[in-house]
Amino acid sequence: MFKIYEPPKDGELHYFKQYHQYGKKKRDFNFNSKIFCQLIRTITQMNLQMPFGSHPLYPCTEEEKLAIRKEVGIKDNILQEDIDSILDWFYKEPHLADAFIDRDYVERMLVATRCSREKCKKKINNFYRYRSCAPELVQTRIKELSNPDYDPWLFYSQAAMLKLFNGKRISVFKVTDADPGNFHSDIVFKITILLGELRLKYDYMLGDIWILDLLNASIGHVLRINLTLAQKFARILQDGTGIKLYDIHIVNASSLSQHLVNLFKPFVKSKIMERIRFHESIEELQKVIPKQYLPKDFGGDQPSLDEFKGIASIILNC
Repeated sequence: MFKIYEPPKDGELHYFKQYHQYGKKKRDFNFNSKIFCQLIRTITQMNLQMPFGSHPLYPCTEEEKLAIRKEVGIKDNILQEDIDSILDWFYKEPHLADAFIDRDYVERMLVATRCSREKCKKKINNFYRYRSCAPELVQTRIKELSNPDYDPWLFYSQAAMLKLFNGKRISVFKVTDADPGNFHSDIVFKITILLGELRLKYDYMLGDIWILDLLNASIGHVLRINLTLAQKFARILQDGTGIKLYDIHIVNASSLSQHLVNLFKPFVKSKIMERIRFHESIEELQKVIPKQYLPKDFGGDQPSLDEFKGIASIILNC
């Protein structure tokens, strides 16, 4: 039996934090109204539209939501019954009884498992199991994020695009500092897991499409990746989340790309490795993913990574 992973408390961005526009709060978690208003102003200045009931960072229209439900076979007349059944199982499990869960999270897990109750239970169990095995990637975030001077975006950018692409959310990763000495793989792993948890609560999508821009990366960056943490990160990503990874696009690919792939190959399932695509240029990427779904950095219509960085910095300091 594994020790239960305890959800982070004050000072950390997490999937259970309730925002004001969703009505009454389910739990008494601290919330900084001033920062939230600043977030909304920032989004408004960027002329972004937020569908009713949708999270400002992860918009999903009612039409998109219905299409996603249809794709995975969710039926409204039995959805609540499925959720009730899984919650009933959850609270009867001794190692999970004190952990946090809510109906939104269960529904997203059902989407990820195409309405399979048993697969959903396994995903939820793994969510807590694998995090308890990686305290250096999970528990340490609380102290770091409580520091007002903490800035994880000094050497790289990471953002989920606002517009869904065929029901999938595009996430972009880009190394911005060419100096390998400033690269810290543990921070990348921590923030990726952290943002993934937020999306398990608020995002509604079929899964992810990743874009990795290696323009500023070198073999020095690859050599600084902690293999032990990489293995734990891969396990959490593959088996400890409810987010399905559909494709991985590596942009500005070079011989370095293969070194990176070889590093993760022992830890990553073969079916995910088969979804990796290499592109020598942004123009090649645009042949696969239309501009309207890409950030300005890639010649697209979505906000730039710097704009996303500003929004993420606001949220991380909530």
